[in-house]
Amino acid sequence: VVARATDAVALKARSAAVCDTYANQGARNSAILPYTSALSAFCAAATAAIVELPILETVSTLYGKKGEVAVITSFPILSTAFAAAAAVSKARCEVDAEAAAQAASTLALEYDGMNGSGDDPVLRPFQAVRDLVKLALDSGWRSIKKVVIKTNIWRISRSAILGFRWKRRSSNRGGEGLA
Repeated sequence: VVARATDAVALKARSAAVCDTYANQGARNSAILPYTSALSAFCAAATAAIVELPILETVSTLYGKKGEVAVITSFPILSTAFAAAAAVSKARCEVDAEAAAQAASTLALEYDGMNGSGDDPVLRPFQAVRDLVKLALDSGWRSIKKVVIKTNIWRISRSAILGFRWKRRSSNRGGEGLA
């Protein structure tokens, strides 16, 4: 009972920490939204200023139509890039909010049988100890098998392979043996 209670508290603490982590990530991603929005608005204002002010005429006389097109299109393109960055940041915030909500939903788990679903995240002390002993025994058995297989089977297979090669060479050469 004490182990289950301790595990339930640890599960709630872990869920709270995960929820807090996702909330912090969301806050970090949302911090850039005002900056990208301001840059996008600046680019829109700069585009309007370039079209209305005599700057465009000067660029047109110095660089021709290509320079005029480059100046006029540069700020809308930058504005679009900043708006796209804001959209990506918004999408990240939404993903982090959903992940935080999912992590928070584990705080309200029912621990007695999980309504028969079989996905009980709470520690079962006897089952956990049994699983750990089984893992330890399996690992030890695998180590023993590796040592036995490496020493005995390797020697047997090596001698069999070498004997087969010797017989094959001697039959190819008319019974002369290894030369």
